Amino acid sequence: MPAAGRVISRACDVGGGGWAATAWRPPDTRPVRWAKRELATPRRLGLLRFRCVHTPVAITSHVPSDEPTTPPERPAPSAPRRTVLLVAMWLGAAGAMLVLWLGRDDEASLRAPAAAPGLTVPGEAAPAPTTPPDDADWPEGPPRQFRGDRRHTGRSAYVGPRAAELAWRHETTGRITAQPVVGPEGEVYVADHGGTLHALTPYGRERWSRELGGPIYSTPFVDDQGNVYVGSDARAISSFTSEGDLRWRLPTEGDADTGLTQGPNGRLHVAAGAELFALERDGTVRWSFRASGKIFTTPAIADDGTIYVGSQDDHLYAISPDGELRWSYRTEDDNDSSPAIGDDGTVYFGSDDRKVYALAPDGTLRWSAAMEGMVRAPVGLGPGGAVYVGVFGPRPRVVCLDAADGHERWHFGVTVADTTEIGVASGPLVDRAGNVYFGAHDDYLYSLAPTGELRWAFEANADVDSSPALAPDGTLYFGSDDRHLYALRAP
Repeated sequence: MPAAGRVISRACDVGGGGWAATAWRPPDTRPVRWAKRELATPRRLGLLRFRCVHTPVAITSHVPSDEPTTPPERPAPSAPRRTVLLVAMWLGAAGAMLVLWLGRDDEASLRAPAAAPGLTVPGEAAPAPTTPPDDADWPEGPPRQFRGDRRHTGRSAYVGPRAAELAWRHETTGRITAQPVVGPEGEVYVADHGGTLHALTPYGRERWSRELGGPIYSTPFVDDQGNVYVGSDARAISSFTSEGDLRWRLPTEGDADTGLTQGPNGRLHVAAGAELFALERDGTVRWSFRASGKIFTTPAIADDGTIYVGSQDDHLYAISPDGELRWSYRTEDDNDSSPAIGDDGTVYFGSDDRKVYALAPDGTLRWSAAMEGMVRAPVGLGPGGAVYVGVFGPRPRVVCLDAADGHERWHFGVTVADTTEIGVASGPLVDRAGNVYFGAHDDYLYSLAPTGELRWAFEANADVDSSPALAPDGTLYFGSDDRHLYALRAP
């Protein structure tokens, strides 16, 4: 059995010819596999998966005989003949080296070496220390909203499981791409593409469920009273009590695909279609702001009340608490990566233009970093200035950037892809010890050390697009395209 992190190669057929693929094998006994899958993107593209096959090998049968067989003797080559053969071999090797030298790429030595999937590759700077510095704000309490806090840092004040031990899993009515959340009493809420909002006990037993009439991409929000708020593709935003009773339902013009974020003033902020709303807890609309394209990002809110949201019109918007546009920043493609706000007010987000951006609170560019692939997941902000970025193909991976200038500290490859639509759509979560958790389109949830080394990997039965959430008791929750919510808990 391959050891943890070992790279294995197999011949794969995609219909019409064989080719060599390399894949990382996490430490278990199940074989590497790929499958047809629908990705959790706003375009909902269906993709082919690779079918691994073994190349047939011709086998010559041998019938045993009682009579011994003696192989024919071959005369040894004479001394002059050996000399001629050696000279020919040396001349052939020299000729091959000359051909390779003349056909070399002058810029090849300037490129960073490509890493095999599943291996941590350090960047130019030294990796973060094993024990991360205590220089970050850590949100207390259960993760009641998208990414754990209104700034979407992706941090947790608690330490996640040290091993991939399954506590339980719960089957839902559809694939899960939204992040699970945890209420004040430890209750777990998750929404699925079957259009159902589920309320579960901390032990996986369903308390109640409500059908909303359309697929749900929206991460639920739970207020301090236990009320639940969620949007859906039924073009509505709904609120329920902790017991599942409908409080109110707000119709919208477009699909309500984002999560809800509560600002310092207590209002809830959510987008539907191209429109951003500010709501009171009773569903009253205080104001709305319309972008030029669909908003697929959950709003992030700074301590001064400024709301940041990205749109598929290639802009990131900064909006005042009263709904007035403060500024906008134009990228070169859709912005489906929900923004995250650092402790110093820096706004981080990725784009389909294959870059990650860091903007000052006034909208000026601090730095941008090219990622080679699209960035659609929210970034995670770790201690010590670590910025964790999930990247799509052609080189799917998680990259650790330095918040000071955007240079790469290390990256961890996750899968083999021949398309730009496969990669990491799950926002990285950072626990109190600096460990990182994220899912990928190779069906695994990963846990990495602060330095990028693999701690463990847990296999689901389909893509893991859902961002994980960590409860105060150390239970790690995440959803999968296999229609299950998983709970991992250290023994």
